[in-house]
Amino acid sequence: MVQGIPFNDANTASQINAGIDIINTLSSYYEVEVPLFIDNRESINQLIETDSQVINLVVSLDKELKVEAV
Repeated sequence: MVQGIPFNDANTASQINAGIDIINTLSSYYEVEVPLFIDNRESINQLIETDSQVINLVVSLDKELKVEAV
């Protein structure tokens, strides 16, 4: 459930944030941080906070792979 909505019925942004929330909980419990690869990043405007490194995968019209540090 994501804010009272079944996970499969939640929008993409809610599903991504729910996944980050689960990873944050497990990272805290096991005292380890892992990098997060977030696919379809263009589908979400606001990520919940995380101490993990975030690697965003987005659709691009570029003909070559681009890697940008933010």
